[in-house]
Amino acid sequence: MKIKKSDLTTVIQWIDVQLSKDDKFPFDQDTSSKASKKHLKALKAWRKCSRNIKEVREWCDEWLDKEYASKLTTSLDNTKAHKADHTLKLTLEAHHLLISLADKEDLSPSQLIVAHFSSHND
Repeated sequence: MKIKKSDLTTVIQWIDVQLSKDDKFPFDQDTSSKASKKHLKALKAWRKCSRNIKEVREWCDEWLDKEYASKLTTSLDNTKAHKADHTLKLTLEAHHLLISLADKEDLSPSQLIVAHFSSHND
Protein backbone atom coordinates (compact mmCIF):
# COMPACT_ATOMS: atom_id res chain seq x y z
CA MET A 1 0.00 0.00 0.00
CA LYS A 2 1.28 3.42 -0.89
CA ILE A 3 1.44 5.62 2.19
CA LYS A 4 3.16 8.99 2.17
CA LYS A 5 5.32 10.01 5.09
CA SER A 6 2.99 12.98 5.65
CA ASP A 7 0.08 10.53 6.09
CA LEU A 8 1.82 8.36 8.68
CA THR A 9 0.15 9.88 11.76
CA THR A 10 -3.30 9.62 10.20
CA VAL A 11 -2.71 6.00 9.16
CA ILE A 12 -1.48 5.06 12.64
CA GLN A 13 -4.52 6.69 14.25
CA TRP A 14 -6.89 4.99 11.82
CA ILE A 15 -5.40 1.54 12.48
CA ASP A 16 -5.38 2.13 16.25
CA VAL A 17 -9.08 3.08 16.17
CA GLN A 18 -9.99 0.07 14.03
CA LEU A 19 -8.12 -2.35 16.28
CA SER A 20 -9.61 -0.89 19.46
CA LYS A 21 -13.23 -0.72 18.31
CA ASP A 22 -13.57 -4.03 16.49
CA ASP A 23 -12.31 -7.34 17.86
CA LYS A 24 -12.44 -8.87 14.37
CA PHE A 25 -10.58 -6.13 12.44
CA PRO A 26 -9.16 -6.60 9.84
CA PHE A 27 -11.24 -9.73 9.31
CA ASP A 28 -14.82 -8.46 9.73
CA GLN A 29 -16.07 -10.24 6.65
CA ASP A 30 -14.84 -13.54 8.10
CA THR A 31 -17.75 -14.58 10.32
CA SER A 32 -15.99 -17.64 11.65
CA SER A 33 -14.60 -17.84 15.15
CA LYS A 34 -11.14 -17.72 13.59
CA ALA A 35 -11.59 -13.99 12.91
CA SER A 36 -10.92 -13.11 16.55
CA LYS A 37 -7.78 -15.24 16.58
CA LYS A 38 -6.59 -13.58 13.38
CA HIS A 39 -7.39 -10.21 14.96
CA LEU A 40 -5.09 -11.04 17.87
CA LYS A 41 -2.30 -11.91 15.45
CA ALA A 42 -2.80 -8.63 13.60
CA LEU A 43 -2.91 -6.74 16.91
CA LYS A 44 0.32 -8.37 18.12
CA ALA A 45 2.01 -7.57 14.81
CA TRP A 46 0.79 -3.97 15.09
CA ARG A 47 2.15 -3.65 18.62
CA LYS A 48 5.54 -4.87 17.41
CA CYS A 49 5.50 -2.35 14.55
CA SER A 50 7.86 0.54 15.29
CA ARG A 51 5.53 3.02 13.59
CA ASN A 52 8.06 4.06 10.99
CA ILE A 53 6.77 4.47 7.45
CA LYS A 54 8.36 1.28 6.14
CA GLU A 55 6.98 -0.97 8.87
CA VAL A 56 3.51 0.61 8.73
CA ARG A 57 3.41 0.02 4.96
CA GLU A 58 4.50 -3.59 5.49
CA TRP A 59 1.82 -4.12 8.16
CA CYS A 60 -0.86 -2.67 5.86
CA ASP A 61 0.29 -4.83 2.95
CA GLU A 62 0.20 -7.95 5.10
CA TRP A 63 -2.98 -7.38 7.09
CA LEU A 64 -5.35 -5.15 5.12
CA ASP A 65 -7.45 -6.66 2.37
CA LYS A 66 -8.65 -4.57 -0.60
CA GLU A 67 -11.77 -3.44 1.24
CA TYR A 68 -9.88 -2.12 4.27
CA ALA A 69 -7.13 -0.63 2.11
CA SER A 70 -9.88 1.23 0.26
CA LYS A 71 -11.44 2.42 3.54
CA LEU A 72 -8.04 3.65 4.72
CA THR A 73 -7.47 5.46 1.42
CA THR A 74 -10.91 7.09 1.71
CA SER A 75 -10.13 8.17 5.25
CA LEU A 76 -6.82 9.68 4.09
CA ASP A 77 -8.58 11.50 1.25
CA ASN A 78 -11.21 12.86 3.65
CA THR A 79 -8.51 14.04 6.03
CA LYS A 80 -6.60 15.77 3.24
CA ALA A 81 -9.77 17.39 1.94
CA HIS A 82 -10.40 18.86 5.37
CA LYS A 83 -6.96 19.99 6.44
CA ALA A 84 -7.30 22.40 9.29
CA ASP A 85 -7.10 26.07 8.55
CA HIS A 86 -6.71 26.57 12.27
CA THR A 87 -5.35 24.42 15.04
CA LEU A 88 -7.84 23.09 17.56
CA LYS A 89 -6.54 21.69 20.82
CA LEU A 90 -8.47 18.78 22.30
CA THR A 91 -7.93 16.56 25.27
CA LEU A 92 -6.76 13.07 24.38
CA GLU A 93 -10.13 11.65 25.44
CA ALA A 94 -12.02 14.16 23.27
CA HIS A 95 -9.74 13.36 20.33
CA HIS A 96 -10.33 9.62 20.65
CA LEU A 97 -14.10 10.11 20.90
CA LEU A 98 -14.13 12.41 17.87
CA ILE A 99 -12.05 10.00 15.78
CA SER A 100 -14.18 7.04 16.83
CA LEU A 101 -17.49 8.76 16.04
CA ALA A 102 -16.18 10.12 12.73
CA ASP A 103 -15.02 6.66 11.76
CA LYS A 104 -18.41 5.13 12.58
CA GLU A 105 -20.04 7.70 10.29
CA ASP A 106 -17.31 7.21 7.64
CA LEU A 107 -16.47 10.92 7.84
CA SER A 108 -13.39 12.92 8.66
CA PRO A 109 -13.45 14.54 12.11
CA SER A 110 -14.01 17.94 10.46
CA GLN A 111 -16.91 16.60 8.40
CA LEU A 112 -18.49 15.13 11.54
CA ILE A 113 -18.25 18.42 13.43
CA VAL A 114 -19.68 20.40 10.51
CA ALA A 115 -22.50 17.87 9.99
CA HIS A 116 -23.34 17.83 13.69
CA PHE A 117 -23.43 21.57 14.19
CA SER A 118 -25.10 22.28 10.84
CA SER A 119 -28.02 20.05 11.79
CA HIS A 120 -28.34 21.79 15.17
CA ASN A 121 -28.39 25.28 13.68
CA ASP A 122 -31.38 24.72 11.40
